[in-house]
Amino acid sequence: MSELFAWVPWFQELAQRIAADGAESLIARTKEIPWNKDGAESRLLQYGDQNVDPLSFFYVLASKNGTTRVYSAITEVFDLTVQVNFEGGFYYPTPQARAKLLFHSGGRGNTDLLWRLFRSAVTGLDSIKGHEFDEALSIKNVGPSKLTEALFLINPGEFLPFDKQSLIPLQKRLGRDHHVSNWETYRREIGAVRGLFPGCEPYEIQHFAYDVFGVKEKLDVTNGEIWQSLTPSDGTTRERAWDGFRRNGWIRHERDKLHDLRQVARGDLVFVHDGHASGYGIGVVYRNDYTKGWSASGRLHVLWLHTETSPLSGITRGTRFSRGAAVMQKFRDAPAYKATLEMVEALRRGGEAPSPGRDQRPTPPDPPARPDLRALADATLMDESELQEIWRLLEDKRQIIFQGPPGTGKTYVAQKLAACLAGDDHRVRLVQFHPSHAYEDFVQGFRPTLKGGQAGFELRDGPLLRMAELARDSDEKHFLIIDEINRGNLSKILGELYFLLEYRDEAIQLQYSDESFSLPKNLYLIGTMNTADRSIALVDLALRRRFHFVEFHPDKAPIGGLLNRWLERNSLGKMSWVARVLDSANAELKDHHAALGPSYFMPQDKKLSEERVRRIWEHNVMPYIEERLFGQEDVRKRFGLKRLRKVAGGQPPPPQGDKAEDGSGTG
Repeated sequence: MSELFAWVPWFQELAQRIAADGAESLIARTKEIPWNKDGAESRLLQYGDQNVDPLSFFYVLASKNGTTRVYSAITEVFDLTVQVNFEGGFYYPTPQARAKLLFHSGGRGNTDLLWRLFRSAVTGLDSIKGHEFDEALSIKNVGPSKLTEALFLINPGEFLPFDKQSLIPLQKRLGRDHHVSNWETYRREIGAVRGLFPGCEPYEIQHFAYDVFGVKEKLDVTNGEIWQSLTPSDGTTRERAWDGFRRNGWIRHERDKLHDLRQVARGDLVFVHDGHASGYGIGVVYRNDYTKGWSASGRLHVLWLHTETSPLSGITRGTRFSRGAAVMQKFRDAPAYKATLEMVEALRRGGEAPSPGRDQRPTPPDPPARPDLRALADATLMDESELQEIWRLLEDKRQIIFQGPPGTGKTYVAQKLAACLAGDDHRVRLVQFHPSHAYEDFVQGFRPTLKGGQAGFELRDGPLLRMAELARDSDEKHFLIIDEINRGNLSKILGELYFLLEYRDEAIQLQYSDESFSLPKNLYLIGTMNTADRSIALVDLALRRRFHFVEFHPDKAPIGGLLNRWLERNSLGKMSWVARVLDSANAELKDHHAALGPSYFMPQDKKLSEERVRRIWEHNVMPYIEERLFGQEDVRKRFGLKRLRKVAGGQPPPPQGDKAEDGSGTG
């Protein structure tokens, strides 16, 4: 087995030992492990013996990747026969320091279920009961990435981890839907991925994907050279020689091939064959021992992408090791290698920037792809350039507030924009703040419960934490819309979020939780703020600095001219005088923050008549104006519809009867 995977039999033996010895043994041995250098108690033990489960054990263990103190102690305490040096760590899933490591929430979970799932996982993929997987997935603080990572650690020869450091970006690069939502979709995705790597073990696939997408010094396959390699006979059969290549994860040749071998670089592809009519494997080089000269112990170390022997259309036997474009074409023509080579080509076409060093200069990362907002511009009747500017502001700070008077479409645009950018309504949630809203409602807090006739309290996550967890388990954009954001007491509601909104890369302990929390970068916040209501406060300067603000006002972009565009779109050109009346009324109001928005006259049924305008004016607009100008004389006369229509140059039709010009009716 390759040196890269020395951890695999160790983890497998540990899982088998825990499954055989049971819960009491795991609890007792967990207490013997020096998990923390300062002697502090492990998170595993914080909620009592009854909450020590094997999935949490393996996940906490993975978070200690590279900590030899812990792994050496486990080897001794569990009496393991496999001896591994864990110094420096391995490329298996390693939770971040601020991750929620336990498979329960504050002691509320299902330990019996997790033990059943664990024992099934130790046996293998076919032993998993789908309903138990789905039930575990529904436990609070357990998402698809976390659960599949734990199963992979328990049995890396059977399962695959669909996380953001390996399989999810690989699937995304290949244009596949990588969404794992239940056992059925997980099993389907395992089959699909393994179909791209015939003959390769799950831990080999995970390592390749992690090396390409998950580490700082990524394995760059976009600019790699192509090489071909014969299997040397060395007095034995070529099949046996290939078995050694395959088993050990390397390619070995004699000194006479030194010149070519020295040129091989990390990320190059090697096609191994027998020189006649059989392909043995495809690998990507991750280390070359020959770069500084030949030695008997030297090797080309490779990650295998395909290891099943398959027929080729024939290869003219040549040198043992050389450039291999022609050989690659022979592999490409063979049906058995089609899926693997299509994956390789996709990675080579759309990969990361080429690594510097081979006549390449480092290039800056690509900016976020500009979204197609044409359909949204058409639906909202807004200029596409204005929507693109809003998108750029969102990408800059991840949070934005639409501010303006009522009737300017702030909430409508927020919902439409979020749905467009998220690509799915399920990744968008709206909450509305109000004076009684509190931190416990929005972030996290204790809520009253009634169980078995007994009253009590239960710690529950609010919409912010729930959306954050959804976003953390996905690469897609998620949006939380906060309607009427300034109606609540923001300091009281947001609490520690003042810090997290500014420092997205940092984590902080929440008020009611022992675990650290951070805002994922793919969670966006859109707030709406009414500037006309004098009974509510404006946001304070500290919060204002953390958001971008976009003004929604009837006389300037993006809202200016909206009513005219709406009337024209809906063949209501004869009612264009309404837009001019609205402009005249706003000029008379002389209050930028209290202007009348166009939404008053944009009903959902898209029908507008003289009589309907009169009713809207009398029963919606006029009460608003009177409240704004309370105590002033002649308000109804100054803002009478009939008078404003004359001022705006839109003469009303002949009167239907005597009406006083007091703002009622059409006057």
